[in-house]
Amino acid sequence: MNGARAGNLKSYMDIPKVPETVERLWNGWELRVVMLLSLFLQMFLIICGRIRKYTAGFWIGNLVWLAYLSADWVATFSLGILAQKIGDSETNCINSNRGSIPAFWAPVLLVHLGGPDTITAYSMEDNELWLRHLLVLGSQVAVAFYAFTRSWWSEDPLLFVAIPIFVAGIIKYGERNWVLRSASSKQYRNSVYSEMNELREKFGNFPNSELFEMTHTQLVEKLRLSDIIPQARFLHEAYLFFQMFRVLFADLVLAESIHLATHIILKEKSAMDAFKLVEVEMGFMYDVLYTKLEKVRSSRVIFRAITFLGLVSALLAFSLGMSKNNHAYSTAEITISYLLLYGAIVIEIYSVVVLLFSDWAMLWLTGLRKPLFNFVYQTIYSTQILSFLHNDKRWESRMAQHNLISFQRSKGKLTRISLKKLLGKSNIQSLKDVGADLKEFIFQHLLDKQTRYNLRMRTPDFLHEILSERGDHVIGLEECLGNLDWSVKHPDFNESLLTWHIATDICYHDDVRKNVAEAKNDGDANNIHPNREIKMSIELSNYMVYLLLDYPFLLPRGIGKERYNQTCSAVDDGADLLGPIISGQDPSWDSYETMLRFENSPRKVSALWAGFKLAKSLQALVTQNGWETKRKWEMMSQVWVEMLTYAASHCGWKDHAQTLTRGGELVSHVHLLMAHLGLSEQCLTTGR
Repeated sequence: MNGARAGNLKSYMDIPKVPETVERLWNGWELRVVMLLSLFLQMFLIICGRIRKYTAGFWIGNLVWLAYLSADWVATFSLGILAQKIGDSETNCINSNRGSIPAFWAPVLLVHLGGPDTITAYSMEDNELWLRHLLVLGSQVAVAFYAFTRSWWSEDPLLFVAIPIFVAGIIKYGERNWVLRSASSKQYRNSVYSEMNELREKFGNFPNSELFEMTHTQLVEKLRLSDIIPQARFLHEAYLFFQMFRVLFADLVLAESIHLATHIILKEKSAMDAFKLVEVEMGFMYDVLYTKLEKVRSSRVIFRAITFLGLVSALLAFSLGMSKNNHAYSTAEITISYLLLYGAIVIEIYSVVVLLFSDWAMLWLTGLRKPLFNFVYQTIYSTQILSFLHNDKRWESRMAQHNLISFQRSKGKLTRISLKKLLGKSNIQSLKDVGADLKEFIFQHLLDKQTRYNLRMRTPDFLHEILSERGDHVIGLEECLGNLDWSVKHPDFNESLLTWHIATDICYHDDVRKNVAEAKNDGDANNIHPNREIKMSIELSNYMVYLLLDYPFLLPRGIGKERYNQTCSAVDDGADLLGPIISGQDPSWDSYETMLRFENSPRKVSALWAGFKLAKSLQALVTQNGWETKRKWEMMSQVWVEMLTYAASHCGWKDHAQTLTRGGELVSHVHLLMAHLGLSEQCLTTGR
């Protein structure tokens, strides 16, 4: 038995210890892995950093967020490992003991810390931290230089390869800090004054009386846009709008003549073209706040040329050194070194290509007004060369949807834990396209507001009155303000929003039930399909509630989130009544008994009772006042557009700028359209 025990003990001792094996493996590969991870993060960011400019995708947004936060940490962590390991083994380069770490790995990490051109800041707050980044720059350059000097004693013949990469890394990291500083609030505001002076010079000779009578053709001639090729004119118009946007974003005011000029341009556009102009304009602003593109396009291109040449020369020198076979590098180090150098050069080339096919480059190209350059632009425009880099779909044109009642009723059935829930993004039930009909509907509504403003001599008081409309104007035109004014004049806008949201939902399901009944009697199944006004009302209603939940800073301040939670509790309490109503099985939802139960509910502070009361009043317009159902939904859709415009104009520009990092929101596009039509309190009105 003792022999058996001894044999078992011997067998046990022969088994290799896994932790020690893993430790040796990690010690040999930890630096290699983090170096490759740093390179991968840079490649991911430069590609996906520009994708988020025009898409609101959940996965893209969160992956970019994770990569952005990880990239600097991984590069810094790698520098720390390098500082510890490089030079520890002071083997002579002629020695057969291979495994030395190339000295240029440290400055390559400085290049990575400089970040890709397509994303310098993830959010507006990152720009305000430029001074912290500057301090980090100094410390990381010191660490990289320390690692470089330690490798000096190894007598590595390829040590000189690190010198041009050092230059490239310092330039790129310094460039990043310069861009962050330029986009910070203080520096941005200072830079905008030159933009204001340029606009004043451009419109200084435009008296308001002349602009009121000026046609679009005359204005284009005055602004010297007539000699721009037609295919590129929208870029120059969008840039003019962008110059105005930059000033408004700094919370400064503009002369009325500038608003009048942009109004003349917009009123000649279709709704689709007007929205496209705003999309290009918001793309320009995104580049200013979150990328390097707007800065590197100017005279600083010389720095980009130095960076590129430095990386290419390092690659050539390293390749030449490898051919002489007098180095102390292992095969793994050689392979990773090539990957790092080639990867850095590919990133630089991709950055240049992105810049060459950007709106900034096309704006400059066509602004030269030369036949050759116009031909180049027309070739790109007509053949869509490298369309994956020059994306015409500058905005995804989608809006998220959240229906309070349906979401709350299905909430108990959803037991699966998802990543969206963990990140607090589970409120999006679906995404709807912002189609041509809705854009036309919104744009026409804004033009009507602008026309009324002009008819009242453009006085500041009337402008404030127009911007304060949140459904009461539409209801007043229909002469039913006495019955419905309570629903839109609540002191808290969010209360009105939830009330109309529930009423819209109830009216929709009640009308569907009636249409189904009529379809059965008439044998016409087409009656149950919602018309355009119903579709727009439902989609805008669900979109506004989504904003209330996920982006309340885009709405006027209030207790909307608390009222939403109270309403959800009331929905749970009344689940037995709501179920048949939503499913269209209960035709007596507005009976005295049902309304009395909701009225006497202990959760009367919720918006559910008010929503049912409003729905009953809206349905009574058809059953008692003789309205057609179509007329009712036309009024409701107008109310929702008016609520949208009210919300858009009562939110700060910096809040709207935050939406640019996820493709932009419809409410932000509406806000810009209103500003360009003169429907903004940042317009210096003087009257006619």
